[in-house]
Amino acid sequence: MDETLFWLIPLVVVIGLLAGALLRPSRSRAPRGLPGPVTEGTLERARALIAQDKPILAIKGVREETGLGLAEAKQLVDALRQGRPVPTTAVPGAQTVPLADRVRDLRAQDRMIDAIALVVAETGMTEAEATRFVDTLD
Repeated sequence: MDETLFWLIPLVVVIGLLAGALLRPSRSRAPRGLPGPVTEGTLERARALIAQDKPILAIKGVREETGLGLAEAKQLVDALRQGRPVPTTAVPGAQTVPLADRVRDLRAQDRMIDAIALVVAETGMTEAEATRFVDTLD
């Protein structure tokens, strides 16, 4: 009987420790709180990482600086990559830039494919329609 008790007590302790470890909330799943505003500094740092072809680091930085979720941060970085504006509610004092002006800016940078993709994404036009739209802008 004493030998059984000798093995039973350590077994119960180990099971208790394992159960505690498994039931403890993970730090990565802790609530992040309410997202903060996206500052112009955050956008500039994200643009710099995008220019270095490091979009994953840009997403990570946006998440860390703002508290946005993964999907929201990815959408923001994708918008920056494609030349689309960030929602004006995210940036205090930001102004909405018309689509035509953003397309002209992309064309001036010799980024026709991005300009066409932007028009398709924001208007639902086909690629052929978007190409005609981009070509007709002066």
